[in-house]
Amino acid sequence: MNKEEKIKIAITAGVASVILLILVLFLALTGKKSNDEERMNENITDYASSNQASTDASAGALTGSTASSESSSESAADSSTAATVAVTATSEYKDTAKNSVSGNSFYATNTAVLKDVYKGIKYELNAQLKEMYTYWADGNTEAVRDLAHLERFEVMSYSLTGSKDFYYYGDTTGDGVPNGTGLAVYANNQYYFGEWSEGVRSGNGTWISFYPNYSQYVVKEHMYTGEWSGDLPNGQGQEHYDYVSDYMNNVDIYMQNAIGGFKDGYYNGDMYIITVDKNGDAYEWDGKCNNGTWEQVLHAALGTNGKIPVLSLQKDTERHIYMTEEGAKNNGVSGIITGGNVRK
Repeated sequence: MNKEEKIKIAITAGVASVILLILVLFLALTGKKSNDEERMNENITDYASSNQASTDASAGALTGSTASSESSSESAADSSTAATVAVTATSEYKDTAKNSVSGNSFYATNTAVLKDVYKGIKYELNAQLKEMYTYWADGNTEAVRDLAHLERFEVMSYSLTGSKDFYYYGDTTGDGVPNGTGLAVYANNQYYFGEWSEGVRSGNGTWISFYPNYSQYVVKEHMYTGEWSGDLPNGQGQEHYDYVSDYMNNVDIYMQNAIGGFKDGYYNGDMYIITVDKNGDAYEWDGKCNNGTWEQVLHAALGTNGKIPVLSLQKDTERHIYMTEEGAKNNGVSGIITGGNVRK
């Protein structure tokens, strides 16, 4: 075999190898395409489901552990517990947001907790109460807020831990019982400024629970302002929450404002609700509560998971927030310390 024949054989073998390689690649790509098409079809189904859930979530704020939009799946609702616990970075808040309601129809919140980190820090009770009273009476809530986060004020509140009693500065009866306008500080960094009658909050006033900066909890501030009677919200008023967006998730529904009637601390009558999501987008809802129990929206069917439609989106009344039967009960302003006496 001469040199030219050897070259021809080598070229022929090379061409055959290339053809074989092309054939193998073709078969491989054909099989991959078939598998990809199957996976794509599956993903389209998943996408359609998740997209519908996202659409309803955007209209209904978010899906909560006790409340959900219509398209929310049971698995999404079940996962909300884990998501809620995941954002509670400090141990005193873990396991607070289960499927039961903690005074909040939406994200189940807990009261502020002050830690034992104030060793050696002193406070001057009367001077500090007078200082805060002056700012509150002047309507300077930003100054009040700044004071409440100072260590000397937090340690004052911490000294009341485990008690319902409160420190008081303001008008009193002849025997020193709060009566008129006054300021009170309770445990758990809670404050009240407003009207009193015979030792209990009665009239118009504002209650605020300030969460300490070190708590790393999703709630930053919890407030009720409006009418009081018998030491509890009674009459017309507004409940308000401020949140730390870094600790919010994309699962729970976060109530920002509940405006309407209150009875012994519970929502009562027509309620106007504003929810807010992690991005700061707000949604407005209407509903009706009867002594803390949300009523089913008229002419609206139960959700596919048996949940009750309790709130309607103002801009699209066909969209609702749904709750379990248990979750629709006992809704109101949670965490208010009541029933204590003035501590000297």
